[in-house]
Amino acid sequence: MKMNGMETGRCMEQDIRKQEETDKKKFVETFPLISVIVPVYQVKDYLDECIQSLSRQTWRNMEILLIDDGSTDGSSAICDRYAGKDSRLRVFHQGNQGLSGARNEGLRQAKGEYIAFVDSDDLVSPIYIEELYHLIRKYDADISVCDYSVNWETVDREHRNDLKSICLDSERMLMEWHGKRKRVETVVWNKLYRREILLSSVQPALFPEGKLHEDVYVSHQIVQHARRIAVTEEKLYMYRQRESSIKNSGITEEGVRQNLDAQAARLDFFYHRGMKGSCRRLAVGYLLHVLMFGWKLMRAGKIGIKISNELSYLWKVII
Repeated sequence: MKMNGMETGRCMEQDIRKQEETDKKKFVETFPLISVIVPVYQVKDYLDECIQSLSRQTWRNMEILLIDDGSTDGSSAICDRYAGKDSRLRVFHQGNQGLSGARNEGLRQAKGEYIAFVDSDDLVSPIYIEELYHLIRKYDADISVCDYSVNWETVDREHRNDLKSICLDSERMLMEWHGKRKRVETVVWNKLYRREILLSSVQPALFPEGKLHEDVYVSHQIVQHARRIAVTEEKLYMYRQRESSIKNSGITEEGVRQNLDAQAARLDFFYHRGMKGSCRRLAVGYLLHVLMFGWKLMRAGKIGIKISNELSYLWKVII
C-alpha cells in the first residue's frame, strides 16, 4: 500500500525526532550535565575574569549558577549581563545569607549529575571541568581533586604543594587530609563531586549557615560517603588571596570562636571514628589555634577568649 505525500512527510518527521532523541541521549551519556556553583558577593573587580574562565571551558554540557548574595557593588549587574549572552549561565539573586547560604541555594538549583564549586574571585583552567570529570570516569570515583596555584595580591610568594596523582578510598583520604603532610586541602573548591555524595552528606543543608570556616565543618562528612577519590597533581585552579576576603577581614573574638568551633567539630568527628593518629595531629593543630588566636586578640586589645574547656578536651584526646 502506497503512502501519500502527507503520510510520507509525517513518517519522515517522526524518524527525524527519533534520531534527535537518540543523538541527545548519546550526548548526555557522553557529556553528562555538570553544575558549577559560584557564590557572588562584592567582587566586581574580579567577577569578569572568573566568569570568562568558566565560559571558556572545553566541557560541552554544563550550567554555571551565579548566586548573587545581596551584592551592592555592581556584581549583580555583571551576573545579569553575562547571563544575557550565554544560555549556560543562570543567575539567582537573594538577600545576603553568607557563603554557606549561597552555596546551599546553588545546590537547591543545580540540575547536574556532577557538581563543582568555584569562588567568584578565582580562576580555572579551560580544561578544569573536563579533566576532573575524566578522573572520575577513569577511576570510577565519586570525587576528583586537582592541585591549585595561589595568586597573592600583596606578596610575591610561590605556593608549593606536595600533591601527587593518586586514587584512594574514603578512609585513606581522610588520613591524607589530616596526615603528617596534609597533601589535600579541606576546601570544597578544586574538586568535582557526584551529586548524590553532596546530597547524602548533611541534611537539610550541606553548609552550616551563619558560620565562617564552613569547609572545615563539612569536608570530612562529604568524604566519608565516597567510595573512591581521584587526585591529579595538575594545577587547574587558581586561588586568589586578597586582602578584603573573609579570612583576612581582621581578627575578632567571634571570628576566633567560629574558627575554634569548626576545628572542634572536625576533631570530634575523627575522635569518634577511632582515628587516633589523625586525632592527635588535629588536637595539636587545634591547640596552636587556641594559643595563637588568643594571643593575637590580647595583643589587639580585644577581649580574650576562655580556653579552659578547649584545653581539657584536647588533653583527653591527646592522651
